[in-house]
Amino acid sequence: MSPGLLKNTDDAVLWNYLREGDEEAYTELARRYYRTMLQYGQKFTPNVQMIEDAIQDLLVHLWLHRASLNDTPSVKFYLLKSFRHRILKAIKPHSNEVELTERFEDLLPDHSCEDSLIRSENDQALTHQVQVVLDQLPARQQEVIYLRFFQNLKPEEIAGLLSINPQSVSNIIQRALGNLRELWPTVQPYALLFYAYCQTL
Repeated sequence: MSPGLLKNTDDAVLWNYLREGDEEAYTELARRYYRTMLQYGQKFTPNVQMIEDAIQDLLVHLWLHRASLNDTPSVKFYLLKSFRHRILKAIKPHSNEVELTERFEDLLPDHSCEDSLIRSENDQALTHQVQVVLDQLPARQQEVIYLRFFQNLKPEEIAGLLSINPQSVSNIIQRALGNLRELWPTVQPYALLFYAYCQTL
């Protein structure tokens, strides 16, 4: 299959190709989720080198153990869960050296210079206001909001990722939405998150 066709191929199909040893499918999955894992890692530590090492460790593991990989209903969930385990394991021995990110700052992904020029000043100001409000949430609420509304994971997947039960995820989301409503009473929380999500597209 040509690289052009791979870009439009479903994750599950690419995953099966990877399990069969298809190097192009492996490369496409790595390309598709590298930035996602990099951004997620920055929620835990500002040490980009440590994050990139954890990503590379995961990608190497996937290729070396491709034949024994299990089927998965969500490739994104599998990668985020595996990466989260690795980055937390990498951070732990260096906790005295690394300034851990207590709050999920910079929730909105960076935009290119071209995108920034295209957006109006009013749009940039609103984006900043959204970011300020999101940054005031507790770290766990920010992480759950990030996974639910920015990575589109299901509550059950978030529960598995964070090793908590689905009801706890729902409770955290409701508390986060309540906090957002208090922090910005003139805007509905879902509208706020929808706007923020649109900025990532």
